[in-house]
Amino acid sequence: MSAPDLPEALLGAPGPILADARPVDLLYFVLSVGDGDCQLLLAPEHAAGKRRVIVVDVASSAKMFALLDALVALGVLGGDAALDLVVATHPHDDHIGGMATLLRKYAGRVTEFWDPGYWHTTGGYHSMMQAIEDDEAIRYVQPSSGTSVWLGNVRVTALAPGISLRSRFDSYGIELNDSSIAMKLDFPASRVVQRDKDRAYIKPESEQSLVLGADAQTLSWAQVMVDFPQLGPTQTAVTKALQMANGTAELKAAVLKVPHHASKHGVNLELMEQIGPSVSVVSCGRQLGKYNFPHAVAQEIMREAIEKVASDPTLVRSPDEKLGIHYTGSNLDSGKPAGSVGLILRPEGTRRLYRFCEPSDSPIDLGAARRVG
Repeated sequence: MSAPDLPEALLGAPGPILADARPVDLLYFVLSVGDGDCQLLLAPEHAAGKRRVIVVDVASSAKMFALLDALVALGVLGGDAALDLVVATHPHDDHIGGMATLLRKYAGRVTEFWDPGYWHTTGGYHSMMQAIEDDEAIRYVQPSSGTSVWLGNVRVTALAPGISLRSRFDSYGIELNDSSIAMKLDFPASRVVQRDKDRAYIKPESEQSLVLGADAQTLSWAQVMVDFPQLGPTQTAVTKALQMANGTAELKAAVLKVPHHASKHGVNLELMEQIGPSVSVVSCGRQLGKYNFPHAVAQEIMREAIEKVASDPTLVRSPDEKLGIHYTGSNLDSGKPAGSVGLILRPEGTRRLYRFCEPSDSPIDLGAARRVG
């Protein structure tokens, strides 16, 4: 089933998305590049006009460059802006096709680079690795589950690949998608702060998370659910008396970048229920694209996890946009492309979602964002 149309009546008038973004907010862009992934995150300002930058996959360097250059022109990023973290989730060309070009353009300005450590045979992969080798300033990391990095008050944690999967890369092999780096970003994240001899645990009043699923499939998510168990609250008289009834849901997230373009192997019902996203974003081409994504089975799984109607034939399912499901490959019901997705995440726990209504081969116009809802 193709990505459904988005009613244009739900969109606001075009306007500058950055006028709605405060220095304390986190910005997340999922670029419409057809069949592929291209994502950019801007952490809150840590100094006047300075934001830390995270790039996750670059299927199209031209579209990513246009966005970064526009942010520099608007003063959101400095002209010599660094890329604090660049992630190549796995070595398929629809995720890293433009990565070598990005690394060479920003040579000397990429602080840390993650890739899963899966050696591949494609020219795009070898060009990417050559660019890393040529740039001695890059800190190169092959993360596994639990690897974390802090960028201000944003914590980035690798959920996958699990250690047991990484040990199979060279010895026994693995389906390439299951080598993917899936990540969770917590914002604003709880942390321990040391001041002189005083140590304090700072927990924000509101925290929201993003799970970026890359192309991880069933095998990889099964390992994630082992490595990151749901520690649900236990409501007994004893635990209440000991104030220990507050369990955690490690996979819970407000925003989900849906794994593997919503293929039928990328999501399952239990995983979707544990994440429980308010916003789900699917990167895909129009009219099923080259790879026939999104798959109708995956779409129904996402819908059922959010709105349970399958057991009652009298209930009618809400449309995807009401369930918070958005596709980069959607058109508006007027026939125009819905285009890239932009999200503003507030530290107080609210979110604002925008569409840019541009073709997949055109840059986004940051001044023409249209708010959804």
